[in-house]
Amino acid sequence: MSRSWRMARCWSRTIGTGRSTGSAMASRRRAAALAIFLLGPVQVASAQEGFEAVQEQCVACHGTGVSLTDEVPSLGGIDAYYALLQLVAFRSGNRPGDAMQALTTDLTDNDLRAAAAWIAGLPPPQVPDTPPPPDAEAAALAQEHRCNSCHGADYRGGKQIPPLKNQREDYLRKALLDFKAERRLGSRAAMVEIAQALSEAEIDLLARYLATLP
Repeated sequence: MSRSWRMARCWSRTIGTGRSTGSAMASRRRAAALAIFLLGPVQVASAQEGFEAVQEQCVACHGTGVSLTDEVPSLGGIDAYYALLQLVAFRSGNRPGDAMQALTTDLTDNDLRAAAAWIAGLPPPQVPDTPPPPDAEAAALAQEHRCNSCHGADYRGGKQIPPLKNQREDYLRKALLDFKAERRLGSRAAMVEIAQALSEAEIDLLARYLATLP
């Protein structure tokens, strides 16, 4: 047994049985993604071939960095590790999404790693040409719920956290509503708690603010 595989197994066994279902599921997703990263280098030829079979479908919905599809997120600016976490979650069924589950179900670990690397290389969404004037109420709401404590001072995310800046407004709204209704649990229970404390009007306000940040 390789050292990397032992590390991955050891890491996955640290998941406590006393956690909430959402937290335990998120931990299993992180363990699975970590195992994929640790188990040796990508087999470039096979991964490229497997991912290329579905790449056009990725672009058709998500674009090449900026999404032009309603309620479908832009992928530009997302870290490879976070992208891999989400792809693993879709493939396993732990994150809902019929289209993404169908797309990933037959992909190998190497395919997912190739897809994550491609996502990480996409250009991030740009500041709107004519951003609206600063919204003090929305900024205060984001500060109250400490959005920047996880998503970064500039809302560009990180290794395990998605970027929010200039993401599609309708997608941000959908994501928050899904967290609020517990249709999506995320990797941290905090997102459900935060979303459930927001009214729909406040969700609209936050989504518009983050989507149009200068």
